[in-house]
Amino acid sequence: MYGIKAAVRRLEFSPGLEDMEVKDITNGRFVFPPRPGKAVSLGELRKVIDKAGYEIEGTWIEATGALMADGRLRIPETGQVFRLEGEDRLRALREQAGGGLATAAGAWKVVDREEVILLEERRP
Repeated sequence: MYGIKAAVRRLEFSPGLEDMEVKDITNGRFVFPPRPGKAVSLGELRKVIDKAGYEIEGTWIEATGALMADGRLRIPETGQVFRLEGEDRLRALREQAGGGLATAAGAWKVVDREEVILLEERRP
C-alpha cells in the first residue's frame, strides 16, 4: 500500500503521507483528505494510480460548497465546480442549505470531462 501512497503523493492536491490512511489492506481501500485550497481531479488520480500498477474500482467524495441554481456545487476556496446528480438528494440538499453551504457526498465520476458527484450512490 506504500506504492499507492507514494503515487498519490505526487498530486498537487495530495496531503502528506501521514494524512493518507489504508482502511482495508486486503481490498486496497484507501482514503485521504485533499490538501486544503487545492482543486481535485479524478482523472489525475486515476493516472497516477494506474501508473503505479493499481486500479481504482470505486471512488467516494464529500465536498462542501455553495449550491448553484443549475444543480452544481461550487467550492469557495478553489472555485472548483462539481455537477450533482440525483434529484431526490439534490432537492434535500437545497432544503438543508437554505441558500448557504451544503455538503454533497456520493460516488465520484468524470462525465464529459466534468467532475460529478452521484448523490444517490451509497458509500463503498
